[in-house]
Order: sequence, then structure tokens, then C-alpha cells
Amino acid sequence: MADTYEYATRPGKPGLSVIAFTGLGALAALLWQLVPGYVILLLIPALAICLWQLTRVPTYGIKMSDQSWHILGGYDDLEVPISRISHLQIRERGTLQRISVMIDDGTEIQLPIDNLPDHAGLKREAEQRGIPVRHAA
Repeated sequence: MADTYEYATRPGKPGLSVIAFTGLGALAALLWQLVPGYVILLLIPALAICLWQLTRVPTYGIKMSDQSWHILGGYDDLEVPISRISHLQIRERGTLQRISVMIDDGTEIQLPIDNLPDHAGLKREAEQRGIPVRHAA
């Protein structure tokens, strides 16, 4: 068992976003010579919003250590001590699987469904850390 298991992902395609930002910047530079007022009014705010979106992309995933689980839920990160985790619950509904971390006080923390590692690996890592895995229908 590794000391720390980590899986993190970011939605979207950063290469495509960088190309769009570069194209918008080139368009702003070209139009600056013709109509600087248009560039100041429309393209500079669009460039600022595009840059903000590039830097503020949320990270989803999970990081398991021997002391705690750090659940990356976009902008809402949560750290749960391993002593408070009751079990990992896997619900199967057709082809869709919902995975939740159940806390000892009955609280359920749903893991982001689109941004999880393969379920077999997640189940194996949880069991190696002494967390029981339960399947529910």
C-alpha cells in the first residue's frame, strides 16, 4: 500500500482554452490599430474573463492518506479524518454508480461521479486503509 493515494482531475480542455485566449489576444492587437475604443470596450473585458476562467478551473478528486481523506470537490475541499469514516458506500443504479463516504454521525458525502478514478482502484485503496466498502442497490 502506498502512503498516499491521490487522484485529481480538472474539467475541460486547457489546450483549447489557451488557443482561444491567444486568438482573442491576437484579434485585440489587430483591432487596436483600427478601433481602439472597441478593443477597450469589448475585447479587454473578454480577455480578462477568459484569463480568470483559465486560472480558476476547479480541481476534483480524492487524496487518501493514513490519517485523513481529502475530498477535492471543485471549490469546496473537505478533509475527513480517517477515524470518522464509517464506510464507503457504492450504489448501483443501472450503469450509473454513486459513491459516497459515510461519516460515523450518519452524514453522507457524495463523491463527484464524473471525476473519480476507476471504482476497483478506489475500493482497493479504501479496503487497504481499513475502511469497509458496502454495496447498496
